[in-house]
Amino acid sequence: MSVNSPSSSCPRTFLAALLLAVAPCSLAQDVIELFGERPYTGRVDFKVAPPSGKPDSHYGKGSVLLERSAPGKASLQLRGKVPDSTTQTELTIPGLYDDTGWRSEPGDVQVSINADGRVSGGGISDGRTFLFSGTFSPTDVRLEVRVTAAREEGGVPAGTTLTFDYRVSRESLAARGVQEAEGGCRLVMRPIANFGGGMTMAQVPECD
Repeated sequence: MSVNSPSSSCPRTFLAALLLAVAPCSLAQDVIELFGERPYTGRVDFKVAPPSGKPDSHYGKGSVLLERSAPGKASLQLRGKVPDSTTQTELTIPGLYDDTGWRSEPGDVQVSINADGRVSGGGISDGRTFLFSGTFSPTDVRLEVRVTAAREEGGVPAGTTLTFDYRVSRESLAARGVQEAEGGCRLVMRPIANFGGGMTMAQVPECD
């Protein structure tokens, strides 16, 4: 008499189906594992375009960091500076992430990074219009941030557009050990400006 009755085989069949359903999920990487935790560093181009007159361009260094702050939460930190000048930018955007990607917390300015690395978003905050576009990959970021002032600020006429063009990169995980042995970048706590003029403390990359 066989012991392999339909009732005894059903649990095994159900378990096999469950494992097949779970296996693809266990192999998936979230947006933080793909694009986060380690800074991208490199070149940042600053372009100031007044409503009339010739645009002015400057070239500097900067970083982009998507850093986890709590389960399901991460902030996007952007830094840039032109050497030997006062031209610089520091911006942190708190956000949330899940299997569909990362998105900024609800507010006047919305930014998102899809699971495939595409960046999009924009909005108006404190009289400034923001527009974000670009792409993330595990080793490179190309990100453009355009800010248009609705009113005169610090001698800059209303209607002036500031464009920050980030072309930054980082070592692959395979080469990470070599980079760390040679020094490279480290994370330090700094006060960072938020949308609307607020400040928050955040870890930002500081590179040799």
